[in-house]
Amino acid sequence: MSRGFGRSLDGNWFWVAVAVSLVVSLTPWAGIILYPFKLFTTWVHECSHAVATLVVGGRVSAITIRPDTSGLTESLIPAGRLSQGIVASAGYLGAAAVGCLLMAATRVEKWAHRILLGLGIFMLITLAVWMRNVFGAVMVLAWGAVLIALARGGVDRAKRFFLSFLAIQVALNAVYDIRVLFLIGRGQSDAATMARLFLLPSWFWACTWMLISVAMLASTLWLTGQRRGR
Repeated sequence: MSRGFGRSLDGNWFWVAVAVSLVVSLTPWAGIILYPFKLFTTWVHECSHAVATLVVGGRVSAITIRPDTSGLTESLIPAGRLSQGIVASAGYLGAAAVGCLLMAATRVEKWAHRILLGLGIFMLITLAVWMRNVFGAVMVLAWGAVLIALARGGVDRAKRFFLSFLAIQVALNAVYDIRVLFLIGRGQSDAATMARLFLLPSWFWACTWMLISVAMLASTLWLTGQRRGR
């Protein structure tokens, strides 16, 4: 009986992390507790821009991550509208994609090692190739080491909870950060860049990215749930 309860609890760490995330977000210490996870999401956002830049044939000069959780990717992008649109869209959608990967690592144990090790190694590569400020370099080094350490050995309950919490935070930030785009209007933002490129208003692009992100995350929950049930 107790063994069955243990298996059930292991299968529900993701939802325990959801509940804890909700409780933490309502406390006065939410900003401090969630700060490292916000920085991780910033790294994901900026690296998504950087990878998209390489895909369309551009060149990345530097990535900066600041203590206020903002970030900047300096790059040269081909002049075509499609190329620039792909790079502008990659930040928020890339964060949603990584949130999906982390969810998969949490909910399907045999995927966890490869996903975590791959992310950890990629973080260290970006540290060597793109990071150009001390704060960002220290943050990326710390997170890369944590992910590689988590990838080693089995996934016990403590690791499962931490991974679930990280997955939830990245997924929530991927969607929640988009809401800022509705407030920025015509200022400097990825949505404003899309508006200049394709004429449709920035709120249209913010809505589109939000809907795509929610659909990706919901699909991942469903697909990994099906996988677990087999």
